Amino acid sequence: MGIINSIWQTLLILSLLVVVHEYGHFITARMFGVKVYEFAVGFGPILWKTERKGIQYSIRWFLLGGFCKIAGMDIALEGEGKDEEPLRPEESFNFLALWKKVIVIAAGPIFNLILAMVLVFCMAAFVGLPSNLRNDAPIVEQAAPGMPAFDAGIRPGDQIIAINDQPVNKWQDISRLVQEYGKNPLTVKLIRNKQTLTKTIVPFYNELEKRYIIGINAVTDFKRTSIAEAFKISWNFPWNFTQSVIKTFQMMFAGKLGGASLMGPIGMISVVEQNANLPLYYTLYWIVQISMFLFLFNMLPLPLPLLDGGWIVILLIERLIRREFTPEQKAAAQMFGMVAVLLLGAFIAYGDLLRFFKRFFGG
Repeated sequence: MGIINSIWQTLLILSLLVVVHEYGHFITARMFGVKVYEFAVGFGPILWKTERKGIQYSIRWFLLGGFCKIAGMDIALEGEGKDEEPLRPEESFNFLALWKKVIVIAAGPIFNLILAMVLVFCMAAFVGLPSNLRNDAPIVEQAAPGMPAFDAGIRPGDQIIAINDQPVNKWQDISRLVQEYGKNPLTVKLIRNKQTLTKTIVPFYNELEKRYIIGINAVTDFKRTSIAEAFKISWNFPWNFTQSVIKTFQMMFAGKLGGASLMGPIGMISVVEQNANLPLYYTLYWIVQISMFLFLFNMLPLPLPLLDGGWIVILLIERLIRREFTPEQKAAAQMFGMVAVLLLGAFIAYGDLLRFFKRFFGG
């Protein structure tokens, strides 16, 4: 799969998740009678637009986000800033009851949560979940995104034949040797397309699994579940996933997960390229993970208008102190949040670029 195909498919996935998120805001605002000016996918200059029932629908050049411009809920940098017709009070977000405001704001990330649950249900009932090893051959089916093996350029189909000059004859040998060398760098010899390559991988100790890992999966069979079991799995998934994310970030901040790395849109291109050669399960689960991260990140209870959870916190604080923050105060909070997100984005993008060039051009 070429880089260009990986890029446009990554943008397609991001656009899908954005549309789902913004549709949550859109449909609940319309449900409460609030005027919506525009529903946009992407940012920047308009690539295509149409208007229906007074609402402009647009696709913009930069498909890394999107917005739903709602009357009385305008956020800086959203929409075209054109003059809007006079509104009746009931058509403005500002005149909604507090509980309705919370629903409109929370609906975006909640729709991402619902999408994740629906996809997990479909994976379990119709696609199949990993069940058991197909055989014990030391062949990599997937290098887990953000893990040391992925960052080192390990790809699906690689056959590992030696680790630190010790022969690998079956899959179980890999785990045994990784535990034997611990946190020391591993010189991994593998066969790819009839060529012998050497990669250096540094394992890390996973506190959750209580062992050293490099982040690779063996070739597995997939098994479908019953409809009832699929529903149970999809219902329990959000809580289990959230617990795992919290524990993972706790270990990262404690310096106990140095081998794992965060990944942004650029890094996603490498994942899409890898998943193109894998069973459908891996692509669907990757979308599920992103959708869940969008839910969790947007619902962070930080008083920053850049986050949906932040808007809710601000509304609750305003109700508690019985006065609204000034537009200048909200703009300052939004700018602070934007700078913080941009700095985090730049840090992630740096790692993404290193990983991207290593995977595509490092052999």
